[in-house]
Amino acid sequence: MALRISAALVFLAIWLVVLMPLKAVLIAAGGPGDVYQDAYGTIWDGRVHGLRVNGEPVQEVAVSLRPLALLRGQLAVDWRLADESVRGQGRIGIGRSQLRLTGTELTLQASRLGARVWPGLDPTARIFVTVDQLVLDGERCVEARGEARTGALAGMAQAYDLLGPVLEGELGCRDGDVLLTFAGDSPDLSLSGEVVLRRSGYGWAVQASTARAELADALSLAGLEREGGHWRSRGDAAYDARND
Repeated sequence: MALRISAALVFLAIWLVVLMPLKAVLIAAGGPGDVYQDAYGTIWDGRVHGLRVNGEPVQEVAVSLRPLALLRGQLAVDWRLADESVRGQGRIGIGRSQLRLTGTELTLQASRLGARVWPGLDPTARIFVTVDQLVLDGERCVEARGEARTGALAGMAQAYDLLGPVLEGELGCRDGDVLLTFAGDSPDLSLSGEVVLRRSGYGWAVQASTARAELADALSLAGLEREGGHWRSRGDAAYDARND
């Protein structure tokens, strides 16, 4: 009798976990606050609405917990973003002190990076990001492999009947931070730089060169300062300070 009761209790506990509402889990983790608006479904197949990621709003995030990872003492979640200005999917794995992001593909508009401050730049221009693997140990980046690509500057230059570069970037680690280096070259504009991603914010350094007065004016209005034959910009910002 005791064995049957124990088996029934174990089965009931497993069943309650399977049906556990995602909202209950999020409330236990601290409630909505300024992080998200509402949640639906279970932890195995749920949706989070109005999520804010580093200060940026996302309309909907679908999440699905992978049960086999639990048998290895790890937490693995498949996620998918659905928003007018950003879409993507991937997997997050959490084990011990490490967080692992794999199989990630993102497509976002330039406005998500505050890039609409560049005169002539279409805020809806697309940026494509692929993250093969990103491993964070605590707050330190220990491994990063991925690529980024955008033709946003080519579209900007085209507005002046000029040729702009297609920017291509690579993801990596430097001194424990996530690093994205990028570069692009065309007959009318060359640009290179880097973005350093930290937990609290990000920093950037950009260098551009052009012999075209129209693009030189655009670079100046975008905040770049002329140093010799180049235009440069460098700075730091908090995530929540970006344009909403």
